[in-house]
Amino acid sequence: MKKVLFNAFLFPAFVGMMFSCSDIKTDVKKLEGEWNVVEVKGEKVPDEALPQMDFNMAEKKLHGNAGCNIFNTTITLDPEDVSSITIAPGATTMMACPNMDLETSVLQSMEQVRSVKAGKNENEMLLVDQEGNVLFVLERS
Repeated sequence: MKKVLFNAFLFPAFVGMMFSCSDIKTDVKKLEGEWNVVEVKGEKVPDEALPQMDFNMAEKKLHGNAGCNIFNTTITLDPEDVSSITIAPGATTMMACPNMDLETSVLQSMEQVRSVKAGKNENEMLLVDQEGNVLFVLERS
């Protein structure tokens, strides 16, 4: 009987906890520094077009490259939720680029970011929307 209860209730709960590790919220201040954007909304970014984000948490600023154009913006943190971050619409250069689809996806997705989650290791972070959907997979530069 104990084995049946374990298989029916405890084992599925244990497996669920193991697979939900990537859903662990983390301190947004761990974003400090330079990151490569390796995935946008579930699509891998080609190495030759790697967008970058450089977070300055002390000044609450974000600078980077959306694949071709440079952007500058500000971020808002919530003192009551250490994982909360909002990225304001920013200023960008206006060069014509070979892959404007990637550029557009990066810039539009930035405005949907609401929090940060831990990645699979200390050199990976996930930026997610309000529902917890992964918008960006970042790897430390």
